[in-house]
Amino acid sequence: MSFFTQILDGSLLSNERLMQAREFYAPFRKQTTAQAAFARWTLRVSVQSPLGAAREIAGLPEAELAELEAEFVRTPMRPRSAWVAHAAVAGTMFTALACIGLAYAALVALPPAEARAVQTTSMGGLLVGLACLAAVLLSAFANVHATLSYGTLGLHVGTLDEQHPWLYTAANLVRHPIAENYRLRTLAERGALRGADVVLMRELVESQAALQRVRPARAVAAELQALPAAPEPWRPEPRVVQLTLPTLATARPPAPEEPHAAANASAAL
Repeated sequence: MSFFTQILDGSLLSNERLMQAREFYAPFRKQTTAQAAFARWTLRVSVQSPLGAAREIAGLPEAELAELEAEFVRTPMRPRSAWVAHAAVAGTMFTALACIGLAYAALVALPPAEARAVQTTSMGGLLVGLACLAAVLLSAFANVHATLSYGTLGLHVGTLDEQHPWLYTAANLVRHPIAENYRLRTLAERGALRGADVVLMRELVESQAALQRVRPARAVAAELQALPAAPEPWRPEPRVVQLTLPTLATARPPAPEEPHAAANASAAL
């Protein structure tokens, strides 16, 4: 927001300063079209902190995120206002015509009255053209932050595919268990991972690292200087041999006893 716009709004504070004073609280209703929703979220990202914007965008349903992504794919650059385009064309035309008129008055020998009229008209057209171009330039300077926020929103709502610049950053983050848990939960509950999820996973990893930095220094030094525990030597496992007892069905009957030789002789007598 430019200083001129602040004066017209009756405020000496910028929009960013006002949002900081109320902790970036600016509720709004869902827009009817994807273009209006993307413009509204662009303004919200421009006044929100990066983490706050990522938290809100990551909480949107998958259908709304897909609409915002499709709008960014359709229009990757922030569209200019209609009056800016008209003012740029009018300023260029008035400036060109004024330069032609001044050159004509200087090169062609005209009567003094006609020369003064051509010069006056050309100077008026030059002033109008310069005023239009100055308005376009001021608008461009005032919308620099909004233009950057437009691209930031596109990064946040974009799917982490082979074209996204944060793909390898996300691949490195999910090596940490806490980021991997977030990835699995997001895939199960909402859908595909997006750029806003990378911001949240990075915050989770940094928070985990911050917790490690508050540990006592003596304990950290002891862990750093200690050797890993030696593994136990390998020992062969005792083999267990299964013993099976014969069942009644498979048991062989006892062989009949043969009669003794002396008994057979006495029986013959």
